[in-house]
Amino acid sequence: MNLVLAPTGGLFGAVIGGVLWAKYIQWTGQTAGWVAIAIGILTGLGVLLISRSRRISISLIAALFAIMGIFVGKYLDVKWNAPKIVGIIEAHEDIPPEYAQSIAKMHEASESGGSTWKLMRMRMEWFDLVFYIAAAFIAFRVAHSRFLHRYFFQNGV
Repeated sequence: MNLVLAPTGGLFGAVIGGVLWAKYIQWTGQTAGWVAIAIGILTGLGVLLISRSRRISISLIAALFAIMGIFVGKYLDVKWNAPKIVGIIEAHEDIPPEYAQSIAKMHEASESGGSTWKLMRMRMEWFDLVFYIAAAFIAFRVAHSRFLHRYFFQNGV
């Protein structure tokens, strides 16, 4: 067992998942919160494959890194996508009122030198919490999965 390097596997899975999520948003224009589940899977697999252990403490590390991976994705989304989205949406005159107000806030924050954290909060909704919890739970379950542990380490795959 390699318990010392387990966080490295979680970090690797979280960063890859966050980058892929931000790229997905960039390519499709949709935030797609369900991609957070993929971050949970990648993080859980990273921790499981590096640690080769099913300990609860290792699984909790996977859950924490899954949440961190979502923050990485949100951060990269704001850095890569938010300015472009504001410009594209402002070019259209038939913006629904509920979007116009949030777009105006994002534009004002980006023009006034608003912090990245402020822009990240503007891009989040209360329902994102559900995806955070789901990603953490899935990362925990993947890292603690008896089936996956047997598949990777006892069957010689």
